[in-house]
Amino acid sequence: MSHRSPSLLRRVFPAFALTTVGVGMVHSLDRPAVVGAQGALAPLVDPTATTVVAPVTNAPAATSAPVTNAPVGTSAPAATNAPAATSAPAATSAPAATSAPVTNAPAAPAANDCGALTGNGSPVTITWRRDYGVVQVAAKFKSDGTLCKATAQYQTYDSRSERYESYAIPILNKQAANAGSANIQGVSGATAVSDAYTQSLQSAIDNKK
Repeated sequence: MSHRSPSLLRRVFPAFALTTVGVGMVHSLDRPAVVGAQGALAPLVDPTATTVVAPVTNAPAATSAPVTNAPVGTSAPAATNAPAATSAPAATSAPAATSAPVTNAPAAPAANDCGALTGNGSPVTITWRRDYGVVQVAAKFKSDGTLCKATAQYQTYDSRSERYESYAIPILNKQAANAGSANIQGVSGATAVSDAYTQSLQSAIDNKK
């Protein structure tokens, strides 16, 4: 079998075809595709190329999923202002303490008002086995009725009676003033005089005015 070497045209043609195809593809990329009636790209034909380039159908653009806007969050209801705190009623001031009525105590009798009241006793006969005379007491009192002083007048029938009465009467006057009443001790040895004096003193107390 004989081997023939390929002709020059046969060796050049493939390279030429590839070059032509490459140039056509570059042009198609540089020019906007022609859209057909149905929206498909019309086949691009390079007038200088003998190879028909298959139409490139652009894939439909990816449809972006509809974005559903989430409902705007409903704002929480405005905070209701709490009712202003009602101020407590003003404290009612306690009524002023009413001072207790002051009752003026009766004034204490003056120390020197002895004699504001007086009383004269009845004359009483001094008797013990016999009569020795007569005694009569005059008394002075303070304004509150307290006995403060007593004096006595006496009448004697003899010197012995004078001796007893002059001795006993001053002592009995002091006892009456100190006791403030007719409750006196009397004088020992002058019982008759003491008894008559006490009776007259009680009469003066009963008659004070």
